[in-house]
Amino acid sequence: MFGSIDQQSNREVGLMALYEYKCANCAEQFDLMRPMSAADEPAECPECGGAESRRLISNFSSVTPGASAGSTNPMMDARIASGNAASRGGCCGGSCCG
Repeated sequence: MFGSIDQQSNREVGLMALYEYKCANCAEQFDLMRPMSAADEPAECPECGGAESRRLISNFSSVTPGASAGSTNPMMDARIASGNAASRGGCCGGSCCG
């Protein structure tokens, strides 16, 4: 279960996420931890106090330590090692990246 409702205070518990916003007044970018259900609600800018902010699309990366961090696709490893992927425009032959 991802989250639950605290019956005593009737509030959402556990469904929190970190969102990135940009203030329309001063262009400040800031992060805010809030419930997923409140992601698109107005967020107050910590710099100017303005309530006109927009949620941004954030980039992220994931790193898995240990043995699982290596490649799990032997076919792709062989193509990259032989140079075929690079000479054809990337992993898919150029249709997405090249």
